[in-house]
Amino acid sequence: MIYLLLLLTFFFSAFGFGGSRMVEKTLNNGVRIILKETKGEGILGGYTFIKSGTHEEWKRGLTNLTSIMLLRGTKKFDSFQIASAFEDYGGSISADTTDDYVQIGFATKTEGLDKALEVLESMLLEPTFPEEQLEREKKNVISAIRSKREKGFELAMENLRRLTFKGTPYEVSPLGTEEDVSKIEKDDLVKRWNQILKGKNVVFVLVGDFNAEEVLPKVEKVLSKIPPGEFTFKEENTSVEESKVVYVSRQGAQATILCAWNGPKLDDGNWFSFKVLDAVLGTGMTSKLFQFLREQKGYAYATYSMFPTRLFSPRLFTYVGTSPDKAEDALKDMLEVVRNSTIKEEDVELAKSKIIGGFLLSHQTRLSQAWYLGFYEVMGLGWKMDEEYPKLIQKVSLKDVLSARDRFIKEHHCVVVKP
Repeated sequence: MIYLLLLLTFFFSAFGFGGSRMVEKTLNNGVRIILKETKGEGILGGYTFIKSGTHEEWKRGLTNLTSIMLLRGTKKFDSFQIASAFEDYGGSISADTTDDYVQIGFATKTEGLDKALEVLESMLLEPTFPEEQLEREKKNVISAIRSKREKGFELAMENLRRLTFKGTPYEVSPLGTEEDVSKIEKDDLVKRWNQILKGKNVVFVLVGDFNAEEVLPKVEKVLSKIPPGEFTFKEENTSVEESKVVYVSRQGAQATILCAWNGPKLDDGNWFSFKVLDAVLGTGMTSKLFQFLREQKGYAYATYSMFPTRLFSPRLFTYVGTSPDKAEDALKDMLEVVRNSTIKEEDVELAKSKIIGGFLLSHQTRLSQAWYLGFYEVMGLGWKMDEEYPKLIQKVSLKDVLSARDRFIKEHHCVVVKP
């Protein structure tokens, strides 16, 4: 307990909310702006989040390819100029797509902010999606899709998505499918970008060594040009109603077992308890899965769990890699650990320490701080969750964890990949 209190004290003094000044504003077009002042060596990090992801795609992988192409050229800047605008100051810029949003992140020095905003404005408002670059990037994405299948975990996840998220946008990863990516044309990119770039879908966060009163007008000038409105998509939830195990054949010397279990939605009171349950089961060498499957049984090359934050269809995933001859026993024992392992007070306290410690350590850079603020905002939790998250995790009790497990851990979807 003392350790956690010390960590929290360090967090709020070093990163935050006790000393750093936060400024927020919603523009007339709906764009949310969040600025966080810090004091240091003249560094800043920023993120633009656009709520969209894979929702309402007419070709799988379209949004991901669109985000990649933002970096390949605009009316004012070619790809080299876009990159050098940040690299000249020792920084970087990136753009990619997750299940629920597009994210554009950049890091630079304070004196590079004006140039960064100029480039960002051009990327958002006048991307050219050059066709010669498009063909190259399509090939790169298709190669990435194929490459992922060479890895046991990725092949298992591809098949598990199809099973546990059937009929929803999450059924396919943001990379898309080879067939759809090969058919994407420039007109698709233009249409998709015009569809999702609406003010109410955009969250912009900047964290760094600046004066908010001086920076806010500059940011407003850029972001106020984003078209108003909102890209809306329907809620598509699916749950694990019946236990199923799918077997996938693949050459190799290892078996991969990946399972999905129902979890609570973001607005469910059990969400924080489930985060702690996830840490109890599968975070680190002190976790239940590691101690039993690897240390006691000797099954595992690796084993862990994860509870990703998604808008819809929440799932807890549990994984173990083992030798093919042990796969059936490892699957049986993994299911037993998840459902019935004994969880004690000390397990919960240790899990909370791991979560909070990892959370605080992941905030060390301004870019990562900007990401967390924007992530919570775009997911509907509000940027202040970045302050509240450690406190809410700390409040979780053993009773809460056991209640969450009893409520959600019932049926399972599993994929077993082996020779």
